[in-house]
Amino acid sequence: MSKSKATILIVDDTQYNIQTLSNILINQGYDVLEATDGISAITCAKTHIPSLILLDIRMPDMDGYEVCLHLKNDSTTQHIPIIFISALDNAEEKVEAFAVGGVDFINKPFHLVEVLARIETHLRISSLQTQLLEQTKLLESQNISLKTEISNLTGFNWDLYADLKESIDNQELRLFYQPIINLKTGLITGFEALIRWQHSKHGILSPIAFVDLMEATNLIYPIGLWVIETACKQLQFWQKNFHTYGNLTVNVNVSTKQLTEFNLVENIRKILSDCQINPNCLKLEITEITVMGDRDRTLQIIHQLKDLDIQFCIDDFGTGYSSLRRLTDFPIDVLKIDRSFIQNEEWVIVKAIGSLAFTLGKSIVVEGIETTSQLQMLRALFSSSLEKCYGQGYLFSKPLNAEDAFKLLANSQPFVIDNASIGDSGR
Repeated sequence: MSKSKATILIVDDTQYNIQTLSNILINQGYDVLEATDGISAITCAKTHIPSLILLDIRMPDMDGYEVCLHLKNDSTTQHIPIIFISALDNAEEKVEAFAVGGVDFINKPFHLVEVLARIETHLRISSLQTQLLEQTKLLESQNISLKTEISNLTGFNWDLYADLKESIDNQELRLFYQPIINLKTGLITGFEALIRWQHSKHGILSPIAFVDLMEATNLIYPIGLWVIETACKQLQFWQKNFHTYGNLTVNVNVSTKQLTEFNLVENIRKILSDCQINPNCLKLEITEITVMGDRDRTLQIIHQLKDLDIQFCIDDFGTGYSSLRRLTDFPIDVLKIDRSFIQNEEWVIVKAIGSLAFTLGKSIVVEGIETTSQLQMLRALFSSSLEKCYGQGYLFSKPLNAEDAFKLLANSQPFVIDNASIGDSGR
């Protein structure tokens, strides 16, 4: 800020001080305003909006602290830097001067060179702050334009992103649980945890509405960890209340991106310890795309998690492009056969996947079982290996909230599947 454009308001009840400061400031090219009391100072500051104020502390009727407070509480004057000038020289006075909003403190008798130096410094700081504020407003405007352009090009929903970012703190995320049934005994052996979002405006949203958003913005890390922790806490609650389900498991989907998180292994280790559940009861579901990714890095993380005794499932098996070699490279425990094969009645493929899994010492979970005829076919296909076969689908139960899942466990009756007759306990 050039001196010719800077206006300094001098506030002092001693005319000699005002005259001395005025002369030196005018000689330096500043415009000068004068006030001899607090009321006049406030009126002058609001009317003329000076660039800086030199403010005496001890004045009749209203001291400098009160004047400063008035100015700082007014939106039109709160930005004006105020330098206190006082004959008082103690720490308490200086602390209060800064507490009420002053930017500096000069002791009387003052040295004119020092006063000029401090004025120039604070005018420069004030000018830089103004420039920074203007640049910030410009960037915000450009950011809004860029967001609009990106939204138009990609369909990215910034409003939904902002809501999702706060969804954990707002306790809007929910987990639903779909039971997994052993096809030989009809017993519930576990649940798959499925995330839902109870949006304040849009109601319950399924993952398809926001998973891509999570992946694209790194929200997958905090939300993914929340899912694992919440599912493990729920599993602990079930196992504690139902001793016959001491080996109950919970499946949690983990994305390729989550496996690259720096402290994923340590975070899961802590969750398992805090929840006091057997790590073998936690099953992490990954996709064939995960297996196809950075082999060495992914394999390293999976082995670290396997060292905790966690199980791994490949979800939607048969729909991706993974090499079968990866099934022996990666320590996978379960293959989940994609629902599309069941819906399209591609039983030859289903049989082939199951046989491959059993040969490699793995079990299978068949997804999307919706009819008794599908169940009958599966039991016929795998009649000699039913103890390693599990089913999941609406024939047994839709995904349930935690309360309804608790009621299902409390019923404790196996699904009657010998004749593919599903009891009321599963619907």
